[in-house]
Amino acid sequence: MHLMKQMQAQNWLIDFRGGTRANMYRVLKTVVATRSPYQEILILDTIGFGRALFLDGIPQSSALDEHIYHEALIHPVLIAHRQPKKVFIVGGGEGASLREVLRHNTVERVVMVDIDDTLVALAREHLGEWHQGAFDDPRVELVHTDARGYLEKTNETFDSVIVDATDPLEGGPAALLFTTEFFQLAKSRLNPGGTFGMQAEATDIGVCEAHASIIKTLKQCFKSVFSYQAMVTFFGLPWGFAVASDADIAARFTPEVIAATLRERGCTNLRFYDVESHQHMFALPKYVRDAIEDPNVGMIIRDDRVLVVE
Repeated sequence: MHLMKQMQAQNWLIDFRGGTRANMYRVLKTVVATRSPYQEILILDTIGFGRALFLDGIPQSSALDEHIYHEALIHPVLIAHRQPKKVFIVGGGEGASLREVLRHNTVERVVMVDIDDTLVALAREHLGEWHQGAFDDPRVELVHTDARGYLEKTNETFDSVIVDATDPLEGGPAALLFTTEFFQLAKSRLNPGGTFGMQAEATDIGVCEAHASIIKTLKQCFKSVFSYQAMVTFFGLPWGFAVASDADIAARFTPEVIAATLRERGCTNLRFYDVESHQHMFALPKYVRDAIEDPNVGMIIRDDRVLVVE
């Protein structure tokens, strides 16, 4: 009873995961609480995780472990390419995905398209530890519009397309970034040998159906698709990612190639990703592998049958 009274007297943010579980974050200070035309934005100082970003009440990244999520998302898809020079980022409003892309000394141009200019402006001001000045790098073109619409209109092609979008919530802006039609569009904007990477929803036991759906859908569009995961403590569960290509990219993921590529590209000061972490991430638990192979789990995602997560 004493503990319950203590909890009630403190400021907590509760992230309800469906109707069966929740994560609680103790808040020291509210830095930003606002709403853009697209989503509710909260930047909070928390105990344990430091500064943290929440969108529509859902945890996005924290100072403690954002490097795990962003290094896991970015480095496999860029290592899968022999020499990525031009990269397209969908979303990534904090600027941390951009930061990681720019570590690769082969990269000459990055187009980052995030629909929410309010979020990016707040990240510039309050999430400096995330972007570390990446928005102002001369290699970067930052655009605020619908990323899918941008890809439909542009004739420019890229070596890698990376999707760092928010969850496909019902009525949210991201649902049409997880469909067969979008994956085919992104593929059409890739140069020969190009690679595609994305955040691919939770891989925790009992809630990996959305991840399985994403992987099954990518396999309809690309010849080579890899599913992998990393534990993100801030989320309270393992998080799934995917890398895909029409090229045979398996040879790029040998320990020798990974180590040499990181060294040659100047990516030697990473905090999470290295050869051993790569092997760990790509060694999926059996329940995830089974879900991906089971024809009764998940679905092929289409514009007229979108993926929605709670």
